[in-house]
Amino acid sequence: MNGFIFIDKPKGMTSFDVVRDVKRKVFDKFGKMKVGHSGTLDPIATGLLIIAIGESTKLLEYLLGSKKTYRARGIFGAVSDTYDADGEVTKTEGEEKPVTEAVIKKVIQDDFVGEISQVPPKYSAKKVNGKRAYDLARAGEDFELKPSVVEISRYDIIDFDWPNIEVEIACGSGTYVRSLIHDLGQELKVGAYMSGLVRLSVSGVELDEACSLDEFLASEDIEGFVHSDMDVLKGFPMIELNPQDFFKLKNGGFVLNKKSVQEQVSFGVCEGEVVGVIEPQMEGKFLKFKKRLVK
Repeated sequence: MNGFIFIDKPKGMTSFDVVRDVKRKVFDKFGKMKVGHSGTLDPIATGLLIIAIGESTKLLEYLLGSKKTYRARGIFGAVSDTYDADGEVTKTEGEEKPVTEAVIKKVIQDDFVGEISQVPPKYSAKKVNGKRAYDLARAGEDFELKPSVVEISRYDIIDFDWPNIEVEIACGSGTYVRSLIHDLGQELKVGAYMSGLVRLSVSGVELDEACSLDEFLASEDIEGFVHSDMDVLKGFPMIELNPQDFFKLKNGGFVLNKKSVQEQVSFGVCEGEVVGVIEPQMEGKFLKFKKRLVK
């Protein structure tokens, strides 16, 4: 069995907890196989967690790097050591100095949309000299994390009633949404922390396509929850292959780039099935499998 399961992650559970529970259910039904997920959600967060089983785990690296959208809530006038409500919250001097929605919008547009430099939270899974940053932070060690460049394509205010704000964010891989809330508070000189987070989509998959973890675990029909590779990769470029081209590619050969595909990575589809990851060769004139997904 290969494919993907879309889970609406419950608040309070780690992504690892969800994968562990799904894995037990899958193992009971199909026996031992690979199981993985498309990107970690913190315990405070809910929303779309895409879990791959079997050979579909080979596709997770592409979902990890894909665009995601989030709905986040923040509170101005205080800061948190973890940048969210799960941490130690401290009120700031700016709590009695509300800023207007117009000012917030301008700061977001000027400083938080496009390619931006972001320093990850110290309470994160980033590694420092081989150790997780959150382990160092909990141990009280002094360390610095290097900034990284992330892509924010949309950062919209959905609701605002001081000191509460709700935003919707579309971003690339490696983005810490709680850092976006924290950094906004720092830029406005009033402080802010994230009080809630929902992942709405990953690439072309939407949250309303997901089931609850309890619903999945209670069902005897696991197959009814499994989505195909095509369902998950619908937001990616596809190349239709005839059986002859597929035969050449799976045997290590090249095929002519008939449609002048320019993307560095596309997915080959043959007779309705995703058969491999394709990349251009020889200045884009030919195509070759980077990774084969079926025999």
